[in-house]
Amino acid sequence: MGNPTVELAYAAAAGPLLQNPHNKDLFATAASILKEQDGAIKVYHGVQHEDKATAYLVVVWESYEHHEKLINNKETYSKLGGSITSLFDFTKGPPTMVHVKPRNEPYKAFEAPVAEIATFTLHEGKSKLELEGVVDGLAKHLGELVKTNSEAASVFHTSWGPLKEKDNVLVLFIGWTSVDAHWDLVKSDQGSGEFITKIKALADASIVHVPLILD
Repeated sequence: MGNPTVELAYAAAAGPLLQNPHNKDLFATAASILKEQDGAIKVYHGVQHEDKATAYLVVVWESYEHHEKLINNKETYSKLGGSITSLFDFTKGPPTMVHVKPRNEPYKAFEAPVAEIATFTLHEGKSKLELEGVVDGLAKHLGELVKTNSEAASVFHTSWGPLKEKDNVLVLFIGWTSVDAHWDLVKSDQGSGEFITKIKALADASIVHVPLILD
């Protein structure tokens, strides 16, 4: 079996979740439905650190086709939609849903204290192949830090891949010990800074941090 497909869905968080983001019971019914589906490997949820208002659902599937199978099962999908209101506030709009095909397994990044989700949208006229090379270089560089015993080794894991819905977008997942650890490393590690400069020359970057809970 190849690498899995990561479903990312995000929208305004439901009120009870905002009040207690770490209460797994709030999402238990929806999580149970998802975990029962054929091809569902792991389910996570959390609230974005930056705005403290956006809820994230992360489902790791064996393949995109397994998620499609759920969507096409109208009875189960409707049941899921009814229960997922414990995560998303649909009165503020529907969730955005995208899929990433990571080049390596992503689990350790999601199970770190904080998961960074970095989205890179290629500038018009720039090379996607070049962007892939730089993102891969950054991921490998951070991976080497994991092997060290220095304080800079605040990275749990890295995983990246293309977005299924948009050919010009790559998504990088990084597990960190904390949000501060991420920004401290960016300031102190010259190698990371060089890769980030190269990425910014090729793409627009959007970065959020989400402390995810394994359901």
